[in-house]
Amino acid sequence: MLCQALLLLNLLGCHYYEEFREKKGNADVLEERAELMRAYRTCVQKYEGDPPKAREYCAPYTQMLHEVDIKRQPAR
Repeated sequence: MLCQALLLLNLLGCHYYEEFREKKGNADVLEERAELMRAYRTCVQKYEGDPPKAREYCAPYTQMLHEVDIKRQPAR
């Protein structure tokens, strides 16, 4: 009986650890996205008077944001 109780508690701990890892991963991706957005806004403000340069120099941020959004999509 004691072994069954310990096994059940251990399994519950695994479930909560998996849930924690998932939430932590989502939070990390959202934090990365927020940092990229801040950098993108800074870039756009820097080149606001020269739209062609803004497109050229700020394009990598939009690509990285797109890649981060792909990471956030749940696995199928």
